[in-house]
Amino acid sequence: MKRFFSVILFVIMCIPLISQEVTVEAKIDSSNIFIGDHAVYSITVNQPPDIKLLMPDLKDSLCTDIEILSQSLTDTSLNDMGQMILKKDYIITSFDTGFYQIPPYYLEYNTGQGEKRYYSGYVSLKVNRVDITPPDSTDVIFDIAGPEHAGYSPGEILPWVLLVLLVGTGIWLLYRFLPGKKEKEVQEGPKIPDEPIHIITFRELDKLEKKKLWQEGKVKQYFSELTDILRYYIAIRFGINAMEMTSEEIIALMNKEKTGRDEQEILRRILQYADLSKFAKYIHDASINTSSLSDARKFVKNTYKYESDTVKEEDRQTEQEGKEVNDD
Repeated sequence: MKRFFSVILFVIMCIPLISQEVTVEAKIDSSNIFIGDHAVYSITVNQPPDIKLLMPDLKDSLCTDIEILSQSLTDTSLNDMGQMILKKDYIITSFDTGFYQIPPYYLEYNTGQGEKRYYSGYVSLKVNRVDITPPDSTDVIFDIAGPEHAGYSPGEILPWVLLVLLVGTGIWLLYRFLPGKKEKEVQEGPKIPDEPIHIITFRELDKLEKKKLWQEGKVKQYFSELTDILRYYIAIRFGINAMEMTSEEIIALMNKEKTGRDEQEILRRILQYADLSKFAKYIHDASINTSSLSDARKFVKNTYKYESDTVKEEDRQTEQEGKEVNDD
């Protein structure tokens, strides 16, 4: 009987200790996401109501490459045991694939004799790439996946349709009644350089590679400078005003030129990547950024070589015709 009362007394004495326990739990609603997707990182704190713990606000990121997009206000409630429950949610994302260990979340409590910390556990997050391109895009020619289409109501679409029709009509009228201005702009073109255009182009491509723009996250600037170099080369090499044309206009004209099918496909691929980067703010894989520069060099090399071979063949035919005339 005496032992029974001792057990009861021990349990009663432990109740205040249990009520003083502080627990911190961190969890994520999805541990496996695609690049750019959102996940909810939640913090739950159980604490006695008689101590004051401050939940620190995480501002920009949880760790390297895990960005915080937004956060909720701290929610406070009491459970059945009289403990206070604090809860806070963070909306997070990542734009770099890989496996991440989010470090523990902790709170500090001043005991009067020093700071005491309460930690949560680690949380794992895996970020996967969207499987729309092959791992090695340098050896495979493939179509670019189109953007996802969200549903729109007729009332939302109609103003844009009217605006497009109005702008299109204005552009058509300008080209219809000002043909002389258009012809003058096309004829003027860029100034002919003193050096061979392929030498200038290769030198500019080398300079662009040394800038390491896409490695520093400046993908839009990288593709903008790359296409400007190619547009200038096309303008000088083929005599079309590519600097003032859209990508589709350049591709349409190049299809009529005497270039190979491979060169036409290379140019189409580079311009489409550039348009996605500049207008849709699409972030390409490193392999696409690297292969686009290689493709640009290949395009210049092949089209310049074709030009040289064509000139030599024409000279050979002219020389042969001259010999036949002299023999007669």
